Order: sequence, then structure tokens, then C-alpha cells
Amino acid sequence: MNLRQSIRAALIAALGGVTGIAPVFAHHSFGLYDMAKTVEIDGTVAQMEWSNPHCWLFLQVPASAGAQTSYGFEMNSVGEMTRRGWKKTAVKPGDKIKVRYHPLRDGRSGGLMMLVITADGRPIGRAPGEPPPQEAAPPP
Repeated sequence: MNLRQSIRAALIAALGGVTGIAPVFAHHSFGLYDMAKTVEIDGTVAQMEWSNPHCWLFLQVPASAGAQTSYGFEMNSVGEMTRRGWKKTAVKPGDKIKVRYHPLRDGRSGGLMMLVITADGRPIGRAPGEPPPQEAAPPP
């Protein structure tokens, strides 16, 4: 391979690498969510999807005249949820919970999950950015 062909191959590889990065950044955008608002809603767990690239939580929320509205909450990856104290079995269908979330900008029912609180008031895991609990120092 001569110098010109080597340069051409390097440019094509670099261009391919740069264009491959764009979808990754777009995928991790929070543009769908109103990050300036935080809302809480009570409901019943319909389904929990424990999968990558994002876990999902689906909730049934009472609406007017006895109807139900379905809400979908995007969560982090399995690894990040585990680091935040979640387990695959943290919630199951039928559980009554409260979800704190950033709502969708377009007004649809759902958003970006920040924290889940059980019916007895215990948070499940930690909210994003909240530090892990400090371990007590061993006695001297």
C-alpha cells in the first residue's frame, strides 16, 4: 500500500469512527424530559423490564371515573440500577408505589424515573447523583 492509499484508509476509518459516535450521544440525550420539573405519582406496578440498555417501569394510575392510565418510566441500565441499590425483584406487578420522575415534555404519561418509594414509605435504592451510604468505620 502506498502513502496515498494509507492516508485515504486512515481518513475513512476516522470518519467512520466520528459518525459512529453521534448516535451514542443522541441516545443519551435527556431532551424528551422536562429536567426542570419533578413530579410524584402513586400507582400500581404493571410491569418491570430489567434489561439493557435501559430498564423500564410501567405503572397503572387511577384516572377519572374508575379508569386507569398507563405510565412508562425510563430508568438507567441494569448495572447503574444495581449500583444505585436496585435488584431485579425490587418491585413486582401489583405493588403499590410512588414514583418521583421528570415528566415527558410532550405531556404523555411517563418520564425519567428518579426515585421509587414503597407503600410503607421506604425508598428503593438511591436517586441519581445521591452518594452511596457510608459504611461505619470498624471499632478501634
